[in-house]
Amino acid sequence: MAETLVDVPDPEPEVLETLVSYSYQHVDLADDHHLRGDWRATWDRFQPGLSPAAFDGERVLEVGSGEGRHACLVGDHARLLVGLDLSRGVELARRRDPSPHTFYVQGDLRRPPFRAGVFDALYSNGVIHHTPDPAASFRAVAPLVRVGGCVSVWVYGLDEMRWTYRMSHLTWLRPLTNRLPRRGQMVVATGLTAAAEAGLWTPVRVLRRLGLGGLAERVPYHDAADKEWTYKLRRMFDRLNPPVTHYITRDELLAWFDDFEEVEVINAAGQGWTGRGRVTALARS
Repeated sequence: MAETLVDVPDPEPEVLETLVSYSYQHVDLADDHHLRGDWRATWDRFQPGLSPAAFDGERVLEVGSGEGRHACLVGDHARLLVGLDLSRGVELARRRDPSPHTFYVQGDLRRPPFRAGVFDALYSNGVIHHTPDPAASFRAVAPLVRVGGCVSVWVYGLDEMRWTYRMSHLTWLRPLTNRLPRRGQMVVATGLTAAAEAGLWTPVRVLRRLGLGGLAERVPYHDAADKEWTYKLRRMFDRLNPPVTHYITRDELLAWFDDFEEVEVINAAGQGWTGRGRVTALARS
């Protein structure tokens, strides 16, 4: 019996550019360093109060897994971990993570290739806000979790964001850099990284050598001072690279979780909002 092919509309230009941009960032700019301590630190900021061990024995979906920096943490505990990402970052994730119960799938989260209710839990860290319609993207993936399962997403939010983190998003510069070719974005990112190296990270290293560690920790982004140049450049490029970025308000995020149970929205260390809740039958409908 012949199968019927479903017509799928061509991706919007912004989505195609997102695919290309993040493929470049995750693959071409990637390094071979496994910074599990750094990955765990970002996990704890994005998912406060939710340890990777909380997924022990569960079937888990990560929406927007990138190069697998958080999937490898959860995969240590989950019975099954699937990382879904639009970019070619899934290739790097697979090379980094040979676990037999972890899988990486390249696909559009707005049209996920999974059955409803097949997962016990879903999390997403900093991805849904880079889609054309974040609320619709959430509605596309939430039904993949069974009734009673947990959904937890972290998104950008300027409300209550720390001023240093707000400045780091370079919202004033994006209208210019979004018009630049990738090479131009890299030139800008390199210049900004060099400026941060001179103005922030070199002073931090000097203060530490002088035994003034407490003072060094007051400098914004002091935690990156001892990281390699490629790491710093990637993080700066990430601020300029995404073709689409939305900043979600607390009320907007709460609305995503209408019909969920045990809903909470948490200020994630002044770096955005974490929304969390348990799926109900009504939320699945």
